[in-house]
Amino acid sequence: MQRDIREAEGPEDVKIVQDMVLAYIRWLYDSFPHEIEDLTAYYSPDRVQSALDEVSTTFVPPHGLALIARLDGTPVGCAMAHPIEPGVSELKRLFVLPSARGHGFGRAMIESLLQRMAQSGHPTMRLDTAIFLTDAIALYRQIGFVEIEPYNEMPAAAAKNALYMEFRH
Repeated sequence: MQRDIREAEGPEDVKIVQDMVLAYIRWLYDSFPHEIEDLTAYYSPDRVQSALDEVSTTFVPPHGLALIARLDGTPVGCAMAHPIEPGVSELKRLFVLPSARGHGFGRAMIESLLQRMAQSGHPTMRLDTAIFLTDAIALYRQIGFVEIEPYNEMPAAAAKNALYMEFRH
């Protein structure tokens, strides 16, 4: 099996990342039906459209960075980061298809984004996640993220299940 992680470049890659974002949202709804209130609040139709639009406006150079993970040439995951204030970036929508988990894609994408954002002057990275995403939280902690106070606003129904984390180089 050939494992590959590359930066999204051009409209075709933006579409792949958008497709991965939609796959992530579908996976959330399928995997956590008991969290429907939280998910519906966070991923309202307007917020889904905004998440898709942001791929090309916020998460590609010169503004940010989107990575695509591929297994044997097939897209299986994505992760994105962008600056949110001087010296600080934000990790968004880390996702690996369940069928491709266990190959180290999540860790590799996070570590690549941490390194690349630090090299571009953003040594601190923040993220928000849902408390029920325990596997992701465990990975973030293994890499060195620690819990912090909220740094952004989100819908109240989603905020009650939100966890905020930060990594500092």
